[in-house]
Amino acid sequence: MSRMYHNESLKSIPVLNHDWGEPWKPEKYNIGKGFLIEGTLKSKSRHVINDTTKTKYRYYVLYIQGHTAHRRQFTDKGEEMEPNFSAKQVTNTGYLNSSYKLDPKGKTDRVEFSEVLKTVKKAPLASITDTHTPKDCGAFWILEADMDKMEIANEETIRLKTAGDCPFVFSITKLDDVSTRVCNYAGDAEVGASWTDKVFASKEQDAPHQDSNNQDNAGADDDEWDD
Repeated sequence: MSRMYHNESLKSIPVLNHDWGEPWKPEKYNIGKGFLIEGTLKSKSRHVINDTTKTKYRYYVLYIQGHTAHRRQFTDKGEEMEPNFSAKQVTNTGYLNSSYKLDPKGKTDRVEFSEVLKTVKKAPLASITDTHTPKDCGAFWILEADMDKMEIANEETIRLKTAGDCPFVFSITKLDDVSTRVCNYAGDAEVGASWTDKVFASKEQDAPHQDSNNQDNAGADDDEWDD
């Protein structure tokens, strides 16, 4: 039975109202490539920004304890690509990959989480979130409408991208440690377990149709294994 999602636990978080002395323009912080972060969600807070245009902007702030962080990378055409996760790569050697060696791969795009926090922290936004931020965590802003579409509990592991060198979330994914189903770093398409699903789905599509009333020819002929 599938589990029905509801966001009552999110709605129970108190809403904090803030008067913003100018028009609210988060895009002005969207400078730089941004970061790709994996970490643990420790807590959340809810905020409403009331700006001088009399418009309300609703956000959740996610307080993340970072495990790893990398610079987002893009092609010359502006298309996102995977960062270089390591300065070295494994190269298989020997018969049937019986051994391997480590080869240089170039400069890694990995950065310390402490450096990420220094880079994305913006004073006007930090004045709102600093008192709520647990130790060794970063405060990352996500629109309430986007957060309401997901079910992410405290202490779960997530992967997020920042929209430039700022605390606003560009995309977010929950990492499922049980099924090891994760998302592609560049495009957010599922890989891992779902890749296996796609392989089997393709095999099923390519398989010849069998008459349900005739099972004699099921499986491979013995001659196929003699070569």
